[in-house]
Formats: sequence, structure tokens, C-alpha cells
Amino acid sequence: MRADQRDTRVLRAARDVLAKYKFTRTDQGDEVRFDVTGGAQPYVVSISRTWAHPPSCTCPDSDRPEVKGYCKHAIAMLTLDPEWSCQLLEVYL
Repeated sequence: MRADQRDTRVLRAARDVLAKYKFTRTDQGDEVRFDVTGGAQPYVVSISRTWAHPPSCTCPDSDRPEVKGYCKHAIAMLTLDPEWSCQLLEVYL
């Protein structure tokens, strides 16, 4: 992913998802799940506390090879808590 695309994705996560969407957190062992609503469709973001795998989201953007799971929904959820916000480094590497 090009730097300008990455930066746009991060800004959209903050501007759109955090500001406008609603999310419900559910802890499931090593996984944290967020039901994200308020956009065109509801999506589910799953984050591994131990970095066992990249975050996943049920949105179509998340499956694109250059995104690698770091869609705007996943990026927004990673910014919510210092426990996993350091995983955002993967977006920039």
C-alpha cells in the first residue's frame, strides 16, 4: 500500500468510524470482537491481543491483499485502547 493510501485510510478511520459509527466490544479469550454499526452495513472486527494474526473485518475492503486486514474499521478499533494500539505499527511497516 502506498503511503498516501495508508494515510488516507488512517484518517478515514478516525473521521468516519470513530466519529460516526457505533461499536460494541465483546472479549472472547485472546480475541476482542467489535460489532461496528452505523455505516452502509454492520461489520465485525476481531483483534488478537497477542498479535497471533492481523486484525480481521467482515468488510470487503479487509480482504484486499494490499490492506492485509487493516481496513478503516480495524484501524479505528486498534486506536481505542493502548493494549493493542501498538499493532498499528504494522500499518506503517
